[in-house]
Amino acid sequence: MIAAGQGAARVPHALKRLRATHRVNAMALAAFILVHLLTHLSGYYGIETYNAVQSALRTVYRYPPIEALLLISITAQLLMGAALLVMRLRRGRPHGFWAWLQVVSGGVFFVFMAQHLYSLAMARLYFDLDTNFYWPASVMSGPWFIYYFAAYYVLGVFALFAHIGAGVRFALYERRPVAAQRVGVAFLIVGAAIALAIPPIIAGAFYEITLPREWIDYLRFYAPGFEPW
Repeated sequence: MIAAGQGAARVPHALKRLRATHRVNAMALAAFILVHLLTHLSGYYGIETYNAVQSALRTVYRYPPIEALLLISITAQLLMGAALLVMRLRRGRPHGFWAWLQVVSGGVFFVFMAQHLYSLAMARLYFDLDTNFYWPASVMSGPWFIYYFAAYYVLGVFALFAHIGAGVRFALYERRPVAAQRVGVAFLIVGAAIALAIPPIIAGAFYEITLPREWIDYLRFYAPGFEPW
């Protein structure tokens, strides 16, 4: 058995290693996150542009070995994040705006991604659909889906930037507190801008979206009788 003192001494070291692994894995995922958000933003120029950008990028991240590594990395990141969240809360309540922001945004993003992965599996594996522009657009095409998913996209994207921003701020704060604060605030501003920009694009605010029949049937699996606006 491990003595109580020995176990207590080992916890901070294990926590430090988990944080470091979580951080490194996040940096590895950064490129995919960036191109994924750029794909959504490219939809401002039309459905064909969105699908063309996505198709070009898929030649890389849909290559089977890369896609498998990507899914493993995302799953590992979520599990590590959940473990860090539980460990943090066990040590007591967070103190200060940034500590609370890191905890709450991490929880929100975990829920966002868990649902996102489930929906991706259902759309691709169960319904055998191409998860192109019409996948996010489908849930923004009418009630009741739009009432939930408008908030889902805004909160999920903003939570991502808030969580990263809080983490970067904490990492820089001891060496450069002023710069750390500015970087953290910059992440919040950029995150809010992107989070608010994506929903109008996929909701048809800039052009008309005619939802293909297969996507209407997909939504009717969850809400029989659904009709897009």
